[in-house]
Amino acid sequence: MSASTVNINTPVVIPRTREILRYAFGSAVTMGVAMGMGWPVSFLAPVLALMFLGSPAPSPTLKQGLGFVFAIAIACGAGLLLTRTLLPYPLVFVPLIGLILLHVFYATAKQIPPFLKLFLLLTLSAIPFLGLQSMALASGFAMSLILNGAATVVMVWFVYGIFPDRNIPQPVVRAKKTAPPISDAQRFQNALISTVVVFPMLLLFFFFEWVSGLTTLIFIMILAMQPGFAKNFKAGGLLILANLAGGIGAIVAYELLVITPVFVFMLLLVVLFGLIYGAGVFSNKPTAQLYGTAFSTFLVILGMTTSGESEAGAEVYTRIVLIMIAVIYVVVASGVVAALFKSFSRRSNEAIVGDV
Repeated sequence: MSASTVNINTPVVIPRTREILRYAFGSAVTMGVAMGMGWPVSFLAPVLALMFLGSPAPSPTLKQGLGFVFAIAIACGAGLLLTRTLLPYPLVFVPLIGLILLHVFYATAKQIPPFLKLFLLLTLSAIPFLGLQSMALASGFAMSLILNGAATVVMVWFVYGIFPDRNIPQPVVRAKKTAPPISDAQRFQNALISTVVVFPMLLLFFFFEWVSGLTTLIFIMILAMQPGFAKNFKAGGLLILANLAGGIGAIVAYELLVITPVFVFMLLLVVLFGLIYGAGVFSNKPTAQLYGTAFSTFLVILGMTTSGESEAGAEVYTRIVLIMIAVIYVVVASGVVAALFKSFSRRSNEAIVGDV
């Protein structure tokens, strides 16, 4: 058999070095530009870049990139409109926010793409929350999100220009078994669980105006998007470990930066940790997604510490503690609420059978 012949029944291992390098280098470049320019909440830019760099999909097209920014603008505009018009009327605003959250969690990927769902949750939580302080603060946050999105797309195109997609023939592989689609009833139950978990915390942050805990609230909203972790505590434990791994990496990087507080050295650390976490992301393991979660946590904590968004020193550990509180709350609360739903459903079925 010639060297160019591929046996489709034989597993073919294609090195993922290019993808890992693009993942690590792209994160460092995006963070370098964001931190160098220093616009508000610039630490979000490298995290947004991971949505593209950690995906098996090819480089985003011009239409996809512009659509990404346009979707962020729509989400921010909706959040500002809701805040400006209904925030002064809490009896209308609070129930409406709950219904919108339920609809966003219930929507499928075809109805609302995951990245748009993410920004809808961010704007529904952060913009009204900041609007309690002032509309100028809320508007500034919205503009910063749009700027982060635009900068992310430009930097992703730049990185893909340096590490382009490989134009090689792909071998035919056996299709992996995919989980059967869940029913509308199960999807509604998952959405209801996420809403029940998120909504009370959202109200607490609103009523007590815990501005310093905005990062915790944002993490709660993001984690609630992952219904798989609400089904059992084992998967939730993996999520806790993933965020803990990202926090430990951020501590190590921060302590090294204390010794050598040089901007270039920080970028080299991002590349190093990007290579470590990226090897897991592109390993095709069942836990690959958790490596991406860990690196996102690493970038958020390190970015907030070095961008001036927070004080240095003990604030690093405070951020890690707050993030871990958010993760543990979502995992435990989701598990408890899911168990209550199952118990209620079982009792209802038993009651129906008994009546028959």
